Amino acid sequence: MSRDVNLEKKLRRRALILGLSKSFLSLLIFGKLFYLQILQKSKYGKLSDINRLKVKILYPERGTIFDFYDQPIASNKTDYQLSIFKDKKNLINKYILKLNGHIEFSKKDLQDIKVNLSEQDLSDFIIIKKSLTWNELEFLEFMKNKFPFLIITKERVRNYKNDLIFSHVLGYVGYKREIEKKKLSNLKYGISGIEKKLDSKLLGSDGWIKFETNSKGEIKKEIKKKNAIPGGNIKTFLIGEIQEKAYEEMKGISGAVVMIDCINGGVNCLVSSPSFNNNEFSDGVSVEKWNSLLDDKFNPLLNRCVAGLYSPGSTYKLIAALHAIENLNYNKNRKFFCSGHVKLGKRKFHCWKKEGHGEVNLFEAIKKSCDCYFYNLAKELKVDDLAEFSKIFSLGKSTGIDIPNELNGLMPDSLWKIKNRGEKWQKGETFNTVIGQGFMLSTPLQISVMTARIATGKKILPSVVYKNRKFEDLQINKNNLNFIKKSMYSVVNEINGTAFSSKLSGIQKMAGKTGTSQVRKISLEERERKDGVIKNEDLVYKLRDHSIFTCYAPFDKPKFAMTVVAEHMGSGSKVAAPIAKRVMQLALKKYL
Repeated sequence: MSRDVNLEKKLRRRALILGLSKSFLSLLIFGKLFYLQILQKSKYGKLSDINRLKVKILYPERGTIFDFYDQPIASNKTDYQLSIFKDKKNLINKYILKLNGHIEFSKKDLQDIKVNLSEQDLSDFIIIKKSLTWNELEFLEFMKNKFPFLIITKERVRNYKNDLIFSHVLGYVGYKREIEKKKLSNLKYGISGIEKKLDSKLLGSDGWIKFETNSKGEIKKEIKKKNAIPGGNIKTFLIGEIQEKAYEEMKGISGAVVMIDCINGGVNCLVSSPSFNNNEFSDGVSVEKWNSLLDDKFNPLLNRCVAGLYSPGSTYKLIAALHAIENLNYNKNRKFFCSGHVKLGKRKFHCWKKEGHGEVNLFEAIKKSCDCYFYNLAKELKVDDLAEFSKIFSLGKSTGIDIPNELNGLMPDSLWKIKNRGEKWQKGETFNTVIGQGFMLSTPLQISVMTARIATGKKILPSVVYKNRKFEDLQINKNNLNFIKKSMYSVVNEINGTAFSSKLSGIQKMAGKTGTSQVRKISLEERERKDGVIKNEDLVYKLRDHSIFTCYAPFDKPKFAMTVVAEHMGSGSKVAAPIAKRVMQLALKKYL
């Protein structure tokens, strides 16, 4: 009996211990569940979503850039790209090996993958291949079950219709890898030209897509999307057909063509030659290609229109003459005899025409581009006054054009000489300055602005981007401006004018001024040679003169002002003026 009682007590004790153990374990389990599901719901909910959801960044479509007639000159194209989940990056090499033979991975593609792997952005995807072809897309669509962690997306990327013709003025886009902690590692920014200047307007805002994946990490569906906002469009004053014509005319020639609308200051043409392919930069230029452009002796990356510095040559005689009649009450009819040289002390200053021009007045000196007349004029000029007057025509100072990297050029004066050379200004240097040589340097854009201001008598300010503007009058006597304009007319339209061979054949007339920018010093021995100064065609390329011509038309109602610079191509009348004539004929025929 007592044995049964003891057994009963043992069983009850064991049951109590077991019950208490179960209760304790249950309490632990329920406590843990409460902690995980209630107290830590936010934390583990996020972790669960991270495993379940994948985010793909949507890059904004860049704004379109149009020419004056609303033709797109910088737009966008669809680019099919192949990406992989970030958390599956260990499969990249394996996938590339499997895809080899069906998908072409270039050396640059492999370099880009390395860069993308190192980037820390918001996307859960890593781009492993851009610019997929239709055959590659077809293969991936057919074999997608074999590559469950890959995704094909459509992106809108920059595309330039005329990839050489507008390169310098439009610029190009590219990555800014130096920006730390970027949330958008593959966002492209404007690097040069209009793309850089108006980058904030063109850029747009990013968006995203959230995908749901299964336990294996395979995408099952799209669950949420925020569309990217495209960038703003921009209209320019550029005229595509004129730009193309100028580019064709400059093929094989280093130099620049700049055309400005004399009414609104719009830049209708801005061609720098040689050029580069800005589509290559937009897609990501290779190191080899970049180095070849840097090493190119013709420097295709330089925008010669705004950053090419040249002695303006005889085109500057227009300003020297205008200064004299405007500020010194100079007698326009005063004559000097040109024998081929002028003496200053023991030094001779030579005219471009060895035998001289004979007796000429100021009008004829501009028409025939007589250097000796201007040497005599220089005796009465002070360089500081001349430099100050030149600023009215944007010589020696930037024009303020709305594209980057414009240089100021150089309009020297006595203070500049002391600061930079530690010497006083010499009268012989004024002789060189009045014919646009010596220390003086200008850009093709500055020369065009100078011409536009002479043609209109207004303070024309150049702009590539379209805007409505009116310009104030220059404080210059209109009779004096008309004298300079008539002199420019004679250069092109009268028999002894230096650009007579480039006279327009139609009703509309063009006024202009030739210039020959000397790049070497001609010795006294060479000048006294029996055969005279060595001809440009007999010199090595880099020692030949630059050919310059600046002009405007129509003469009676100026619409277009233009400057052509052809490097190392000889006198302005031989190369630059004929190019200007052909471009101007098109402009007047179709766009007047």
